[in-house]
Amino acid sequence: MRQGLIFGGLAFCAGAVLGPVRELLLAPRLGGIPAAWLEAAAMAVLLWLAAGLVLRPPLTNGERAVVAGVALAVVLLAEAALGLILQAAAPSRAPRGFAEQLPGLLLLAWLLALPFLRRRR
Repeated sequence: MRQGLIFGGLAFCAGAVLGPVRELLLAPRLGGIPAAWLEAAAMAVLLWLAAGLVLRPPLTNGERAVVAGVALAVVLLAEAALGLILQAAAPSRAPRGFAEQLPGLLLLAWLLALPFLRRRR
């Protein structure tokens, strides 16, 4: 469970840093969809590295499932809380369309898969 909390916290922190970079620097220059895919590529690498740091063998598949589930819960809860805070601070922001949200959804699947894919020796 501790590993899932750490993995989820690292994933959220990486997104909290890269999200403003996407919104403030990349999206105005490249457009929302290319910016979202660039952020997703960086996030995929950072998640891979974070999983390598956090996952300590030996872990059973059940333990890996707990790590993945806890990490996903941490990310979703932290994202929801941050979303509420930002919505209160900047209510005029236009919502992102599905094409712009797709990379983030794929990253959540990547987050769930990494505890099973990343096996430190």
